[in-house]
Amino acid sequence: MDELFEKIFFRAIQKHTTDIHMILKEKLSIRFRVLGELIDYDELEHDYGSKLLNYLKYKASINTNYRLLPQTGQFSIVYKKKEYYLRVSFLPSTNFESIVIRILNNHDPLTIDQISYLSEISSFLHKVPYFSSGLILISGATGSGKSTTLYTILDEIIRTQRKNIITIEDPIEMRKEHCLQIELNDKLGITYENTLKQILRHDPDVIMIGEIRDSQTAQIALTCALTGHLVLTTIHASNAFLALKRFENLGVSKLDIEDVVIASLAQKIKYDHHNNEVIILAELMKKKNIIEYSQNQNIQYNTFINNARKLIEEKKYDQELFEEIGYE
Repeated sequence: MDELFEKIFFRAIQKHTTDIHMILKEKLSIRFRVLGELIDYDELEHDYGSKLLNYLKYKASINTNYRLLPQTGQFSIVYKKKEYYLRVSFLPSTNFESIVIRILNNHDPLTIDQISYLSEISSFLHKVPYFSSGLILISGATGSGKSTTLYTILDEIIRTQRKNIITIEDPIEMRKEHCLQIELNDKLGITYENTLKQILRHDPDVIMIGEIRDSQTAQIALTCALTGHLVLTTIHASNAFLALKRFENLGVSKLDIEDVVIASLAQKIKYDHHNNEVIILAELMKKKNIIEYSQNQNIQYNTFINNARKLIEEKKYDQELFEEIGYE
């Protein structure tokens, strides 16, 4: 199975694939997500496909004793002297099994200026390494590049500062040589709550929390920021304003949001198939906008629509790329 998966993976890398989709029914269907679209790659006979899925579960440390339990695992593979990190999502049903493999670093490391072509956003991101405390929320849908932005900011902090950086992730998506990375494991008692207590005794300057999923995690992020640390985290929300609303809905007061949140950054991914280019469209609520939100004032900031107009005017992108966000 090693040789078979390597062949599939190498082909995926050549096509700049972000995700490999495998669904086992009568046959194993294999598809690649390239520039946001799923394209067919191959089909394998059922028995052969079943063996491949079992091999991937083994590699990703997915427990095959719980066949009907959705699980997530990970492993890495080396191709042309580069180590690729793979996150494996296993989703079973009574009629089929499905595995999706996210290739977490199938691109060259990005710089701050490559995260956004908008000067307002890139200028702010360049300032982040110099903040000593506070909370930065990064939001967007699944696959919108939140983790990529987080790791790019960490790279910039490592490049420009001498700071103790600790991350709490579930799972660790990319290994960083100059960060202390902790992977959660509920079975071993490695939880957000237990880990935080030890982290705060470890003299951190920067804490990265992979994702805020519930009220407990939200309170942990708040506590870290209130105790004088710079906290970077992601949250699922469709825009920068709704990220604050979601944070509030998880039990954080508007007053605490005003005190600790430095910025709310939201992202969408757009694919320019004509130029074979990935575009990160972002919007940013700065401290002034967050105070306006906290005090129920009229909030005005550059939204996705405003920034789409700027990209069309300044970078000459086709406006059809941005029709889904309401650009007219």
